[in-house]
Amino acid sequence: MIRIVVLGDLNLDVLATLPESFSQQKEVRTPVQTVPGGSAGRFARIAARQGAEVTFIGCVGDDLAGELLIRSLQDENIRPHVKRVDSPTGTIVALEQGGQRTMLCSRGANDGIEASWVKQEWFCGAQHLHVSGYAFLSPSQREAAHRAIDIGRALEMTISVDPPPADLIRAFGVSTFLQELAPVDWLFPNLEEGRALSGEETPERIAAALAVHFSAGALTLGEQGSLAWRGAERDRCQVEGIECTSSTGAGDAFAAGFVVGLLEDAALHVANLKASQVASHLLKDREPQAR
Repeated sequence: MIRIVVLGDLNLDVLATLPESFSQQKEVRTPVQTVPGGSAGRFARIAARQGAEVTFIGCVGDDLAGELLIRSLQDENIRPHVKRVDSPTGTIVALEQGGQRTMLCSRGANDGIEASWVKQEWFCGAQHLHVSGYAFLSPSQREAAHRAIDIGRALEMTISVDPPPADLIRAFGVSTFLQELAPVDWLFPNLEEGRALSGEETPERIAAALAVHFSAGALTLGEQGSLAWRGAERDRCQVEGIECTSSTGAGDAFAAGFVVGLLEDAALHVANLKASQVASHLLKDREPQAR
């Protein structure tokens, strides 16, 4: 069985759609969902659903939300190594309106993880390490990520990252972020993240630039599908679009499907198709319900 270690954020996600006619100081009837989230947490749950044996390393608050998030991992048969701290559990409010998304983010307890919390025995027997890109933006979580990557490298594991949003990459510093990613093998940016990291505009040129630094990965393109690479090999995939209340987490789902697919089959087109189908399934589960 494929075994994956995941390190990063574990959040409670609140997903809401704002009507085009929305105005302040007004009660609005709109779809709202509360789901177990976090980029790393979502990757872990979906990888487990795809048949991988998953170990998760993270941090939550000593509160009800933290308890629910730990249970959400256990319910997927994930082995959690989750530190509890006094800070509130991380929470994300994702507001979508007219195809645009605004994220209200409280990292909270995610910044409570420390390098000393990460134990080498948790990695034994694993083939792959996945690290949330958000981990590199936080000084404390960054040190934990470095510790995990050092262990992964020593154990000859492949390592992947799903980057944070492009505006956060630019604020952190593109060159500095790329230095953080130097030990990483596989990368899964969306189009804007790919543009920020590569300095290129078109998907083909972005993939070519990123392939110089990352042996495999994929550029997710929304309704235009995805462009995957492995060395000089390329694969383009597109599945039927889904109308959904929120696209939050689709990139994490794609990355999880791709990693499991590549570890299982080692064929690029199989991994790319599997990843696209997994992301599509996540969005289909959020199709608007009749009200």
